[in-house]
Amino acid sequence: MIQIPLFLALTTLAAPFTVTDYGAVGDGAADDTAAFQAAMDACFAAGGGVVEVPVGKYRMEGQLAVPPDVTLEGPWRAPMTVGAYHADDDPLSDPLLRGSVIMPVGGADEPEGPPFITLSRNSTLRGLVIFYPDQTRTNPPVAYPWTVASRDDNCSIIDVLMVNPYQAVDFGTSVSGRHYIRGLYADALYRGICVDHCLDVGRIENVHLWPFWEPDGNSPVREFAREHGEGFVFGRTDWEYVTNCFAISYGVGFRFRDGIGSGPYAGPGNVLLTQSGGDNCAVAVQVDATQGHAGVSFSNCQIFGDIIVAPTNIGMVRFDACGIFGSVDGGRGVSAARIAGRGRVSFSNCHFYSIHPDNQASPVIQVDEGRLSVIGCVFINHEGLVSNPDHITLEPGVISAHIVANEFYDEMRIDNRAEGQVEIGLNIDRTALQ
Repeated sequence: MIQIPLFLALTTLAAPFTVTDYGAVGDGAADDTAAFQAAMDACFAAGGGVVEVPVGKYRMEGQLAVPPDVTLEGPWRAPMTVGAYHADDDPLSDPLLRGSVIMPVGGADEPEGPPFITLSRNSTLRGLVIFYPDQTRTNPPVAYPWTVASRDDNCSIIDVLMVNPYQAVDFGTSVSGRHYIRGLYADALYRGICVDHCLDVGRIENVHLWPFWEPDGNSPVREFAREHGEGFVFGRTDWEYVTNCFAISYGVGFRFRDGIGSGPYAGPGNVLLTQSGGDNCAVAVQVDATQGHAGVSFSNCQIFGDIIVAPTNIGMVRFDACGIFGSVDGGRGVSAARIAGRGRVSFSNCHFYSIHPDNQASPVIQVDEGRLSVIGCVFINHEGLVSNPDHITLEPGVISAHIVANEFYDEMRIDNRAEGQVEIGLNIDRTALQ
């Protein structure tokens, strides 16, 4: 008698849940909403598990709710991108998409409407492509609700491509503790990822937000994203870990603000960002509020766009070992950073190179009020380069400033009008001329 190991027997008997077994067609024409929901509900009733989505194009006229302990899964095991922007013989055609493609068509012009997909406790979206076939390359584009939203803690998004969502991921309107986002690629036209209502360590890694659906920088929809778009938005979140994340060509790359909730969900959060960056953003980093005792920290990041710290901020903002490349267009009156509020803003072992094309650009760092620390940094601008602004301006409202042990390629230019305590020393300058 042949003995079959128990785990093999269980594997053989446990048939997977597949959306096509519940009526999904996947031809891009039939409405597959009910079939997807039936498959997920059956999986939940059986105790949870994986619902497989075979390769195909699935039209969705309604919304989907992923039940607790259920994973809705396509074939990809890494974040994908489009095979081509359009067919070779038709530049106006849809992008060429492969894999399991979900195509929502409901919710047009209802940005505050119910999200297309809601995630429950311990539910996951994985290995799928989401494409809005009726989205337009206009200014403004069609305003859809959020594509994916959390409704409880422990929600995950893994290896997902969102081609052209108006709003991609809402882990902020409802509770979202211990959320996990890994391998999300998206051309989010208005908002990328919003985090709020998180009281227990969310994690976001390997996220790439960039304009691949419409790569023409002069397109009306790209103009909309540059004026109004936000890549990452963080409200009330405790110990948010962000690694290897990127946003390009948005109005704001990374925004930090107060939470929208009350009680324990009120107030701002604290976020640790490593090996991440905002590129070609009008404002790469916008700090409206951070926690006073913890704040926000950027480490080994690249920042191309303005850094704006608002008068409303009281928390710490730290940049360590970052490349700071200054303003895209100088439209907010600075070459790299404008600082206000009462929190301490520090730059340590960073290098500054302002790309603003105007020789008469404003200071690299303008401090209207608050606290500043610049230690061990390098200011690369010198007379041989196009842009040559003053380095640091301290206005009367400055409470304290440390500008110590820095290197200036050209002559150090610090305009100190501060009425608070200021230490400037051990700096070297004109090193590019040696």
